[in-house]
Amino acid sequence: MGPLAGLRVIDAGVIFAGPLVATLLGDLGADVVKIEHPKGDDVRKTGKFKDGEGLWWRVTARNKKAISIDMGKPEGAEVVRKLAGSADVLVENFRAGRFGKWGLDYASLSRLNPGLVMLHISGYGQEGPYSQRPCLGTLAEAFSGFAHVNGETDGPPTLPSFPVADSVAAIYGAYAVMAALWAREKRGGKGEEIDINLYEPLLSLMGSMAIDYDQLGFVARRHGNRSIWSVPRNAYRTSDDRWVAISGAANSVTQRLFRAIDRNDMADDPGLATNQLRAQRMDECDSAIADWIVRHTLEEVMARFHTYDVVAGPIYDIEQIFNDPQVQARGTFAQLDDPALGKVRIQDVVPRFTNRPVHMRWLGRREIGADTESVLGDLGYSSDALEQLESQGVIKRACLNNSAPRVD
Repeated sequence: MGPLAGLRVIDAGVIFAGPLVATLLGDLGADVVKIEHPKGDDVRKTGKFKDGEGLWWRVTARNKKAISIDMGKPEGAEVVRKLAGSADVLVENFRAGRFGKWGLDYASLSRLNPGLVMLHISGYGQEGPYSQRPCLGTLAEAFSGFAHVNGETDGPPTLPSFPVADSVAAIYGAYAVMAALWAREKRGGKGEEIDINLYEPLLSLMGSMAIDYDQLGFVARRHGNRSIWSVPRNAYRTSDDRWVAISGAANSVTQRLFRAIDRNDMADDPGLATNQLRAQRMDECDSAIADWIVRHTLEEVMARFHTYDVVAGPIYDIEQIFNDPQVQARGTFAQLDDPALGKVRIQDVVPRFTNRPVHMRWLGRREIGADTESVLGDLGYSSDALEQLESQGVIKRACLNNSAPRVD
């Protein structure tokens, strides 16, 4: 299934950034083998639980075969070397140099498998004075400038409530892996070593912030939901305590917006004809819009704005997202069976392909080491060898049926 069917990926990461790269590749059909410590990945213990069952793990470990290896032990590192010998991609996100200390550096692995693409994700990168510092996504969101420009004008910097830095780094990581694979296929079969950190991908999304400072000495500040270059741009409360987001980046859209709120005088005012001019009268624009919206329900606001072709939309919570007819028509959520939770709905694969359709196949495996026996058996490990490794604490095998379920 999917355009990456047949691609073999080893996910040797922890928590979010590295594993999410493999998740994205697995969504598109890659055969992903997830390595976790015999104690279990920390994501199993993160987020919400239902009847003792972790929910977040079901999402991040989806479409992956789960094996359990202590890579810090020499015998465990040897198992990883054998896995890497037949893989296309290996992803790790330990602190810089940790894999090398285990004898799993790229130079060593590429001698076994010259076509291997190896992706490192770390907090600050594989080199530099901060390379050995501990770092999680929260620190990257702070270090990159992202938190500094988010929040209310007179409030503190605002950190996101979900791992933005990890997710952005994972998207960059997945596209870097695909670029390396394309180069491998077109230029002689040699693999690649890729270095991504957590803060640079997020910084790269910050628009003109760097060039504005470099050329003008301008330091971006917090403006809440407002924008200094697109006016109006804000979130507005309705009479039924819902919220509407509006963007007036296009001048013609803003003219239609003013007419929709019965302010033809503002639509015809040459002093409000451009974003630059409106930025000088931001409070006036915001007040007029807010005063009209707060006197109408969300349904009334959206009906009016649709009539005038205004670029506006409701600010949804997750319950509203589930119930929205557009979301339902698109099939944005996939429904799968889980042995403990029963029917489960999660976000389906993004993007969509016409000729090689992709769909969610299974949720994160419930048992630690669910596929250890089958995956290592395919590598040539005998039952006696697996028994010995397990007795040494190098691997862990699940007691239940180890074959990953297929969902058609």
